[in-house]
Amino acid sequence: MDTIRLRSSARHLATSRAVVVGVVFLLVMAPILVGLLISATTQDAPTWSTLYLVAATAPAAGMLIALIMLVIVLWRRSRPLLLIDDHVTILPTGIRFPLDQLTQLQLYTLPGRGTFLVLLPGHVTQRFPEDMRAVAPYTVRFPDGGDPQPIELVDLILRRAPRVGVDKLGTV
Repeated sequence: MDTIRLRSSARHLATSRAVVVGVVFLLVMAPILVGLLISATTQDAPTWSTLYLVAATAPAAGMLIALIMLVIVLWRRSRPLLLIDDHVTILPTGIRFPLDQLTQLQLYTLPGRGTFLVLLPGHVTQRFPEDMRAVAPYTVRFPDGGDPQPIELVDLILRRAPRVGVDKLGTV
């Protein structure tokens, strides 16, 4: 049985604002760094050469920090939020329970905040929207550019657990 994973799509990650800003920053800083390094090697006076090398450390350090931050952002955003195999695992909250205990799915959208899926096991009697705090640990927010999309994910879950009830609440 394959594991169902909810995460941001690679295409969305590649075109996200963080990646675009990071790449633009690296492209702007690269010629500055190269210019300073070339100037350092063409200087006859060792003092000027040293000063150019010291000046080159700022763009080099900025590029290194930007690259590290870009890798961290991509790593965090590419991690799955939800895993479903023989267990349901909601990674941001650490909730894990057997798939056969899953009894209810609630799909809803909050304007300006995104689409959410509540995966409720049988022992949780509270429901959204009556008791939002009680179901919060069982709630997953779909990432921007999520893969699979909300309805697709519900269909995949229903194929694995056909007896699960589904509430499509719409915009709340």
